[in-house]
Amino acid sequence: MSEIIKDRSIVLKTYPYGESSVVAVVLTRSHGKVRLLAKGARRCRSALQGSLRTGNVSEIVFYFRPDRGLQLLKEMGTVETFEAGSGDLERLCLFQAGLEIVDRSVLDRSADERAFDLIERFMRLLSAAPDPWALFFALEIDVLKLAGSFPSTAACACCRKSLEGSAFAVEAASGVVSCPSCGSAKGRTLSPAASARVRRMDALGLEGAGGERLGRSERKEIGELIHRFLVSHMEGYRLPYALRLCKGVNGQ
Repeated sequence: MSEIIKDRSIVLKTYPYGESSVVAVVLTRSHGKVRLLAKGARRCRSALQGSLRTGNVSEIVFYFRPDRGLQLLKEMGTVETFEAGSGDLERLCLFQAGLEIVDRSVLDRSADERAFDLIERFMRLLSAAPDPWALFFALEIDVLKLAGSFPSTAACACCRKSLEGSAFAVEAASGVVSCPSCGSAKGRTLSPAASARVRRMDALGLEGAGGERLGRSERKEIGELIHRFLVSHMEGYRLPYALRLCKGVNGQ
């Protein structure tokens, strides 16, 4: 017996199914990540075509059966879409990369409203953020924190000394954050500027990073640090395709 479910969702990715249908992987607010079969969605007269755009926030109705991995989509009405602005390929790439990170971090049907609210806030802030990279790094840190894989940067894990105004070292594999005096040989010491940025992202999240502007060296340091955390703590992690494309956009 199927149960009719109504929920709010964001489309993480889609792929074709059969001759005319689409499978949409969506993150719902109350039921976690769900795979939906949208029958006939690729037909030119289908009312679902526009709603299945990656990144769309929608109100959905679907038939749920716990013994099935693929649920049947009944209705989908778009509520909000991400608009990067004309020609802003960098923000579009970072938005898609954010969806990829969230998709890999959330297990199917593992409901956590915080994950949904996080990606929705990221979408709303990204268009106007002075530096989209600062916001993207804050998203990655928050995703790691939801998984319990990012440590507090408020104090040294060894001597408990406050790290306010100080550079610190981070060992991604163990998650140990330490002051310069206690720094592990395996840890990587961030510059004072990069340390301050990471502390702010850790303490204030997306809203705190919304007005940040990162220097080139800070972006490199923070990006490498977060990448090591993702490789160490997210099973099967690989650099999102959208980030590789973003490097191409920037000539890197």
